[in-house]
Amino acid sequence: MTVLDDIDQLYEIDRPGAKYVRRCVTAARKMSSFWAAWDPTAERPPEWPSRVDLALGVRAWRPQMELAQHLLIEEPDPVTYERAAQLFRVVNNQPYLDGMTYEAWLETSHS
Repeated sequence: MTVLDDIDQLYEIDRPGAKYVRRCVTAARKMSSFWAAWDPTAERPPEWPSRVDLALGVRAWRPQMELAQHLLIEEPDPVTYERAAQLFRVVNNQPYLDGMTYEAWLETSHS
């Protein structure tokens, strides 16, 4: 049993949110292992998003996208909407909700 197993009770996160947090941590661990095994003399990409892509590809971004979408449903705000849209674009190579704005999404999702 680890802290991640009980994250929903320890930090008052709902169970679906805790699931997405665990997936993010799992991706972070995989990236850590990837870079620990990397040849220290080899050149690394200069920007951290490029290093994430090199280590895990799109699958590294999916848990963050799922967490952002979950948070958007639980507590909608423009910053979370924009983050979910950015991550959706990276993961799916298409605009989030066909490019719908936060205001339009809020209006349609709460009507």
